[in-house]
Amino acid sequence: MTKYFMILVIAGVMSWITYPEITAIKYGDYKDLIVALLNVSSIIFAIIGAWIAIIYPKAIGKTFGNNLKSNEFYAHLNENKGDSNYLSELVEIVLVSAVVLICVLIIQFLYPVVRGMGFFGLNVSILKSTGFFILATLTICQLHAVFRVILANYFFLNQLRKKNVDDEIDRLHK
Repeated sequence: MTKYFMILVIAGVMSWITYPEITAIKYGDYKDLIVALLNVSSIIFAIIGAWIAIIYPKAIGKTFGNNLKSNEFYAHLNENKGDSNYLSELVEIVLVSAVVLICVLIIQFLYPVVRGMGFFGLNVSILKSTGFFILATLTICQLHAVFRVILANYFFLNQLRKKNVDDEIDRLHK
């Protein structure tokens, strides 16, 4: 949770430092960023969700299956803390991407409505600064999720290589 608080602080500092320049930026200037956020979060949401389903089908089956006991599922996760930590990291990445996806869709939906209503008489520079803060937060969160996917793949590959080496050593000793 601390990392997300730090992301908010970083986005806040960025908004505060760049406040004069933000007022000159228009929604159209953010269009490419919004599309990129939408695409990246959709891809990560789908791929990591499928990855979880492929790697942990028993966990999903035990969670959603009627004939399996949830105690068995939790006992399995407690037996193998590495799997539960890895699974929770993947689920967190999916959740971050889902939140980014939801926020971007809300922004795309609300912007024309708010613009059509004349910004409700609010100060445009404050709205632009708030929009920048939100987009900066979403961008940093999504970048963080992408880097975590890269690290998760790297550590997964290292574990796989180590297991292959250990298996080869065991085979040679037999």
